[in-house]
Parts: sequence; C-alpha cells; structure tokens
Amino acid sequence: RRSLNSYVSELAHSAQGHFAQQLLNDLMENYSNALRPVEDTDKTLNVTLQITLSQIKDMDERNQVLIAYLWIRQTWYDAFLKWDKEEYDGLEVIRIPGSLVWRPDLVLYNKADDDLSETVDTNVVLRYTGEITWDAPSITKSSCVVDVSYFPFDSQQCNLTFGSWTYNGNQVDITMAMDSGDLSDLVENVEWECHGMPAAKNVIMYGCCSDPYPDITYTVLLKRRSSFYIFNLLLPCFLISFLAPLGFYLPADSGEKVSLGVTVLLALTVFQLVVAESMPPSESVPLIEMLSVVYRIKQQCSFYSNINL
Repeated sequence: RRSLNSYVSELAHSAQGHFAQQLLNDLMENYSNALRPVEDTDKTLNVTLQITLSQIKDMDERNQVLIAYLWIRQTWYDAFLKWDKEEYDGLEVIRIPGSLVWRPDLVLYNKADDDLSETVDTNVVLRYTGEITWDAPSITKSSCVVDVSYFPFDSQQCNLTFGSWTYNGNQVDITMAMDSGDLSDLVENVEWECHGMPAAKNVIMYGCCSDPYPDITYTVLLKRRSSFYIFNLLLPCFLISFLAPLGFYLPADSGEKVSLGVTVLLALTVFQLVVAESMPPSESVPLIEMLSVVYRIKQQCSFYSNINL
C-alpha cells in the first residue's frame, strides 16, 4: 500500500508538472514583458511596496552613508497573465523567472553606491488571478545626513526613498502595504538601536515634467548605543581631568607638578584627537568635543597656576 501511495503521488506531481509547463507555454505565447500589463493604456497600474529591514550592516558617519540589508516585496496585477485554473488541473500558483514578466522599475532615489546594477533577479510568484509577487533581497547604500551634536547620545533619521525611474503617477502608482517597514526579522546591530521605520507617500511635481511622480519614503529611526563610549571615552576623560587639581597638593619642592600637568594635558589632547577622528566633518561641533576643549583650558590654567606656586 505504501508503494502504491508513493506511485500515485509521483504520478500526480508529474501530471501537475505537465500542466504547469503547458500553462507557461500558453501564457508566454504572445506575451511581451516590455510594456505595462494593462488592457487600457490610460489605466494606472498599482504597485504595492513592502520593505522588510533585515539588518543594519553599517552606519558610515564620515561618508554619511547607511548600509542596510532589505527584503523588498512588490505586488501588482498583470492583465495578460490570468488563467482558468480548472483547465490546468486546479493549478493556482506557479513560480517563474522574473525576467519573463514585466516588472516595475522601482529604484532607491537616494542611493549612494557606484554600482547601479538591478536588484537580485529572483523568481516571481504568479497566481491565476494575475497577481504577481516579487520578493528580492538587496543590500542598499543610501545617503544619510548625520548630526553628531550629541555624540555619543545622538539619534539619527535616515530616509530610504523608493519610486519609479521612468513611469509617472498616471502610469504606475505606488502604495504602501503597511504604514511602516517590517522589523519582525531585524538582526540587532551592536552599535545602533532601531526604534521604528515609519513610511510616508509623497507625490512630487518635478520641474522637467507636468506629470506627478509618487514615491514612498521609509524613515529609519536609529539611536546609538552609548555604553561603549561611556566606559571607553567619557569616563577616562573625566578621570584624567580630575587629576589636574591634584597638582596643588603636591609639595613645591617635589618637582612633579610640571610633570603631572604636562601628562594630563597630553592625555586630554589625545582624547580630543580620538573624538575628532571618529566624527565626520560637520558644521555642528559635538558637545563632547567642546567639553574636551573646556577641560584642556582648565588643565592649562591649573598647569600655569602650579608653576607660579
């Protein structure tokens, strides 16, 4: 009985594979993936976009670039890829190479990468109703204005703006699957916490054209994990600065007042260089760097006071 059931199952899969091949041949017989799949050229094609943030790979503050690993899902209806499932043994879904069908030309507008290649060419899921779902992974590099005024207690907002590169809003309209990006599969980053990814749709009229161009902007809300900088940067700086007044308690004939003052001053200078090295060039001066300058001035005053004593 077990062998008979196995034989029947293999026969059923073989038959369904035959129907799937026949269906693909029938669908592609007079199909063109070069044109929008609408029966009326004046009709707008709706594309639903969903972004899943899988990982924050890096935040390059100096170059102001956010590197993220995304899962991009696009869903639309193709008017020419429908079939009666009863004619194909109840077949409802097939998976075919994405290059065979028309796909939206959605791109990341604020891309900061030299590589302009397309998203990974994965399969698409085609349903008998004409609904097409295209899931593709992508590692994106996007420009992000970084404000380090409150480093290392700063928060950043980085935008990911997606839109069609050639179609206007009358031809291809973009809608959001959810009000925010999906963070359910997010891998935690050691330096940044992600506090949300709200999404907003914008319709922009560019100076070159009279047609509207919709886009969807996802705002990645990031907050820096400050523990590392507190224990390795702030606390040592504070402790060193408190060494400056100790020079007043050293005996005048000990000869160590000058040595202590110079050592503390050099240590504070090194810490300021470390802070400056990790900060991007910016109009805003980080508070921690201003604090370091204040401590250096304080130390210099203490140093000259000790010399005069």
